[in-house]
Amino acid sequence: MQHIQKEHLSPFFSILVGLNKSYCAAEILHEAVMKVINKEIYNEGEIQEYLTSSEIINEASVFITPYSISKTPSWTKRSDIQDIENHVVLTVSLGKYAAFYFSEKGMKDSVRSFFKSPSLEKLHPVEISHLNHLFINEDNIKMLWLLGIHGKNTFKADSKVLGGNSVAESLDPLEDQSYMMSAVRTEIGKNNKTIGLNPFKSSIWRGPCKDWETFEKNVIEILDTLNSNNQNNSTPISILASPINDLNGVKDAYDFSVIDPDFVPYEMSTTKIDLLRKISSKYKTEVIPILNSSFSLKVYYENVFCGDINVKLIIKEYEISFSIDSQNPVAQKKEILNNYAKVLKYPELIKCWYESGHAIVNSWIFKTDYKDVIYNGFIWADFENFDICQEKPLVSGMLDLSNIGMQKSLFCWVKNRWNSRWDSIEKFNTTEKPTGWLYCDDGAGEKADFIHIDDYNDKTIVSLIHIKAANSDSNKRRVSVGAHDIVLSQAVKNLRYSNRKNLIQDLTERASTSQNKMCWQENKPIQPSDFITKLSSLNTNPNKLKTRVIVIQPHTIKSYYTQLQGNNIKRQLDVLLVSSDNAIKSSGAEFHIIGFNDD
Repeated sequence: MQHIQKEHLSPFFSILVGLNKSYCAAEILHEAVMKVINKEIYNEGEIQEYLTSSEIINEASVFITPYSISKTPSWTKRSDIQDIENHVVLTVSLGKYAAFYFSEKGMKDSVRSFFKSPSLEKLHPVEISHLNHLFINEDNIKMLWLLGIHGKNTFKADSKVLGGNSVAESLDPLEDQSYMMSAVRTEIGKNNKTIGLNPFKSSIWRGPCKDWETFEKNVIEILDTLNSNNQNNSTPISILASPINDLNGVKDAYDFSVIDPDFVPYEMSTTKIDLLRKISSKYKTEVIPILNSSFSLKVYYENVFCGDINVKLIIKEYEISFSIDSQNPVAQKKEILNNYAKVLKYPELIKCWYESGHAIVNSWIFKTDYKDVIYNGFIWADFENFDICQEKPLVSGMLDLSNIGMQKSLFCWVKNRWNSRWDSIEKFNTTEKPTGWLYCDDGAGEKADFIHIDDYNDKTIVSLIHIKAANSDSNKRRVSVGAHDIVLSQAVKNLRYSNRKNLIQDLTERASTSQNKMCWQENKPIQPSDFITKLSSLNTNPNKLKTRVIVIQPHTIKSYYTQLQGNNIKRQLDVLLVSSDNAIKSSGAEFHIIGFNDD
């Protein structure tokens, strides 16, 4: 190992590229990287470092350092049994860029994490948009790794991989615009060489090299390309969302929400989940844009105004954080306002939308060119004198399902007014004499807030009804993507789950373990078992059975929504609604959303 020369090497071509911003000598860069491996990644003395060799190749400086490390094999706990692993580190520096090769698995990502730190302060990540411009040709993409920005556990996959010739052409302009590119394999150069690129990890790869000359030629070609120009491209694949690393052009925040506590990753801490549950059930906010990306949150607790929080965005290495400029509580509400402000410490829990077409999701900010799709399937209801801001019946501030139908909540509106006897949105109507079977499935694991069964025009209609209270009852309230985002995800996810797992079986199991399910037939109370029996007896012939997914969200006002034209807010909501409509129809059901009719 002590006398490794370049002629002995035939590395797998997978390199880490970095920006040598101050044109630091290649020897210093190489020594700094070896020091990180020896002292930061391993404890000093754990690896045996051997003699470094160096030379100049076509104006590029090359440094090679072999090292070895003793490791206990994975198949034993005995520390006296050791395997000796031999590895090598290569540094190739040319112009203002450097490439690094590490034979040890995982070392590339480990060293990358120290870029710009005091240990590797001379090395910076190559700007993502610069890598995009140089190495991604949308017409020549062979493989595409996508990461969803729509949040975890919605009805879309968190990630997916696509392959084929000119694979970017297979992207769906509507469905795929909520994904970002995480990595790509594409053809570059006159000889159509295929490379893989992960711009977020500063990683470029090709595959095995038969000898050193092949490796050397490929590395220098990459470095020459990096030094060739300073152009950038922040949107290399036009359909996909593009993360940005500055706040230029981000302005006019109009919507702010936290993610649904029922849709969080299982590994999230209980502290965050408890905070989400408290905020989701008790608090509402109204967003007022201030200057550029800054905004003010008007915070309401149980529909009572408790103060303002002025918020400024900070972005660093694509990560967003929220800085509180000031808090202005009303009298006696300081603690309540402080409790809400805690969520701003956790940007991964927040979604925020801007009229400029930007959205904050999962701690990143994205620019999406929302497509001009139009959704015209709203059903408009006036909700009479029911409280559109109250979702469920409450007694002394606590949920009490036994009061369904006795108060003015949206749950009570469904119980007292729901009617399935219509066959088009133009003929939708409510009733003061409800018919059919109604089952309240509220609670953890619910398939819907309500399930309604009725017969009409020689068909049995099963309606899965999802309800979300309006964020405000002001007649000047604007469209809110956040108000629809959670409930639409729930509706689609639960329908698809019900299609995969027998709905009757699932409801039977839930009803048998629940003490507070409420059921009615022809508006008169019945036992949950009676409803399950009815559901079990349904004719599943598609000519006799129609399934509807109903979303009740009275936050959207008819007059405001219909007058919006060429507006990014409406585009964002329409994309969400059309995507949900497509997903539900693909499961064989109808989709209907009910907004507020202010005529």
